[in-house]
Amino acid sequence: MGILNPVAAAAIGKYGIAAVFAGTFIEGETVLLAAGILAAAGLLNPLSVWVSASVGAWAGHVFWFFAGRIFGNRYILPKSKWIRVRFAEVNRVVLERPKTAVFILQYLYGMRIIGAIAIGITDMSFARFMLYEALNCMLWAALILGAGYILEESIMQIFHGWLAWLWLGVSLTAVILFIRRLEHTLSAKKLK
Repeated sequence: MGILNPVAAAAIGKYGIAAVFAGTFIEGETVLLAAGILAAAGLLNPLSVWVSASVGAWAGHVFWFFAGRIFGNRYILPKSKWIRVRFAEVNRVVLERPKTAVFILQYLYGMRIIGAIAIGITDMSFARFMLYEALNCMLWAALILGAGYILEESIMQIFHGWLAWLWLGVSLTAVILFIRRLEHTLSAKKLK
């Protein structure tokens, strides 16, 4: 595991499943990939890793959802009328397609915390968010754990170099395209 993030490897080696929970609570791909590699080597139980990662990611998203819900209107959203009008439009789109909003933000690199906060500011119900996020976190944990388990160290070599930048670029492009599509949809609705 020479290419593996040494901090993630050391934490998982020392604390095991608890480190997987803590790492996925925060963001988690690196920690979960490392845990998948360790599970493939027989050092961790894959089912325990999956459960811990699913619960950790879900708990983190619920925490950030509540941060958005409690502090969003007061501290996060500026007092600008233009921003509030735009946010009202985003709120409407999130409410029209809640499953899509929750799903997309899970898989965009670096957007899970920001996405959970943003969805917390919207009018999406907590119960609906909990359900969609639970299903999404279980799927995400299975995919990332499976990648680490199947591909072992080769995945770390791939994501260590230029592919990490490519993945970030694809994620940013997806966000930009999503925003443009949202603006186009909202403009079309205004014309009607």
